[in-house]
Amino acid sequence: MDSVSPEFTSNNQGYDRSGKQRLECLICNYRVDLNDKSAFSTFFCNVRAFRDEKFPIWRCPTCQTIHCLDVVYIDPYYAKYPFAEAKLTLPFRLCYQNLRQKMTKYGFSKTHSFLDYGCGNGLVVQYLQENGYINAYGYDPYAPKETFGDITVLQKAPFDYILLQDIIEHVEDPHALLSKLDSLLAPAGYLLLGTPNATNIDINRPELSNYYNAVHVPYHIHIYTREVVESLGKQQGWEVVKFFDRGYDDTRWFGLNTRTWNEYQRLSDGTFDVIFEPINILQALKSYRFLFYAFFGYWLSLRTDMTIMFRKKITH
Repeated sequence: MDSVSPEFTSNNQGYDRSGKQRLECLICNYRVDLNDKSAFSTFFCNVRAFRDEKFPIWRCPTCQTIHCLDVVYIDPYYAKYPFAEAKLTLPFRLCYQNLRQKMTKYGFSKTHSFLDYGCGNGLVVQYLQENGYINAYGYDPYAPKETFGDITVLQKAPFDYILLQDIIEHVEDPHALLSKLDSLLAPAGYLLLGTPNATNIDINRPELSNYYNAVHVPYHIHIYTREVVESLGKQQGWEVVKFFDRGYDDTRWFGLNTRTWNEYQRLSDGTFDVIFEPINILQALKSYRFLFYAFFGYWLSLRTDMTIMFRKKITH
């Protein structure tokens, strides 16, 4: 795969390109033909600050992995990422309750050590600590050092449970990321990995929030199938314990499912930002489509996200 260049130049769309492109699939080494225009689809950035920017993507015909074609300097995009301003509101608490229950089924207790790797502003950690999980920690390389950007927290390893939620699709090298986490995970420890599911993403419908949220250019660099993610985990010596065909935010609670989130975006400006802003209740309740998905969206999920529970084997 073409490597990331340290030099970037601005184009007339306002973002920084390196001149490098991801033409080779890092999973199976298939190389896309840049001249084959039918191989590419163009998606807009669903973050409000970069709403006018568009990026081409392509799907590997061999392993079905989805790749963002252009290499961009990503730091400015994270500097204006809306999740950084999110607060631990009731909807988040209910979604995190769903997340916690997935781990509780596999022994997670208040005495276990827990790491949310790539935790953003640490809402999951805050939720767990408020519920008595005293050994819950978070780390995010894009967070300020005085909050969750302090890498020394990793010295508390090994961790009994690690959460890798919406992270693997953001990195150039998934092997290096998982190898790092393997070194932080205790023997017989569990790793819960949540990520978009490339199999259920229609890249020919870039206008639909059901799909452009999962593609999430330019933040999502590589999006994998279930088979690929499970294979990546097994290469670390982990066993697959459980596969969930949806994300933790796709719940049975009224209004707390991905179809409802996506419909609410359609009613607003179509961006990811509206999820983290105070809800316009009157606007939402006037929409029959919103109410329909608020009630039934869980059962009509397009399953564009997935969650996989891995367990590290004990070595003798």
